[in-house]
Amino acid sequence: MKLISFEDIKSLKITSEQSYEWIDFVLRNRDKFVLPTKVRIPLEGSDYCNIMPCSMPERKFFGLKVINRSENRREKGELNLDSQILLYDYDTANLLAIMDGNYITALRTAAVAAHSVMNFSPEFETVAMLGLGNIGVATGDILFGLIKDRPVTVKLLKYKNHAERFAERFSHYDNIRFVIVDRYDELMKDSDVILSAVTYAEDDFCDPSIYKPGVTVIPVHMRGFMECDPLFDHVIVSDMVRAQGFKYYDRYKKVTLTDDVLAGKVPVREKKTDRVLIYNLGLAITDIYFAAQIYAMAEGTEIKGLRPEQGFYM
Repeated sequence: MKLISFEDIKSLKITSEQSYEWIDFVLRNRDKFVLPTKVRIPLEGSDYCNIMPCSMPERKFFGLKVINRSENRREKGELNLDSQILLYDYDTANLLAIMDGNYITALRTAAVAAHSVMNFSPEFETVAMLGLGNIGVATGDILFGLIKDRPVTVKLLKYKNHAERFAERFSHYDNIRFVIVDRYDELMKDSDVILSAVTYAEDDFCDPSIYKPGVTVIPVHMRGFMECDPLFDHVIVSDMVRAQGFKYYDRYKKVTLTDDVLAGKVPVREKKTDRVLIYNLGLAITDIYFAAQIYAMAEGTEIKGLRPEQGFYM
């Protein structure tokens, strides 16, 4: 059994292309995964432990994602959220690795966001980005690495020195022009894609009328766009059961599973002017698949059934 830490995963230097290929495979092959119901263990107060099992018999692995929240850690100056992934061999049920889940969660969250941009608004010229913390930066790492061949304007909201730091971090991309604005309406107006990794928003950022026809909005943490739900032309979700619990679900004009859109069963837009919302809801299958890939990279070998022609690292 192998222990794979945050730093171990970071040292593998996973590329934008690898992250994109991994998430693309999962989202297009969700029906091949076994995804039982999440188990939630309530702890003291608002603390909890969630256990999310997942397997892929065809590829001979299964695993558990464990995520827990503890206010006691926060009081000690540590992160209140923590996550681990346990990866197993499918045939023997032997434990292959215990892995840091925090890096993997951040990586797959960013990969899903970048994947949504590339697949649901592929001809974008202007993207607005807000929430420029770890997830926002990781999304930039992947997205900008995939669009080196064309000019793109990236609009950022001025907040402390975050926008300037973000623009400086990615200043080596000659094809990207960064524009820093002062207000939400300036940020959103005329943007083809709006990608938000804001973790908390008390109210919506803008009146829905601000968003241009044909816009694609991707709220990574589902904050700041609630009033758009019943007004936008199409809502695309990765988990229909969870979406059915949303406030405006019964008023959606049209709602479709991500994998059905990727399979071409349902178009992203009926008309070019359709406004689209993308809700990626954090399926455990993405974490476990990334974990299997990372394990193979760390070992420099293959897990039984994980062959290169199937998309796995060798």
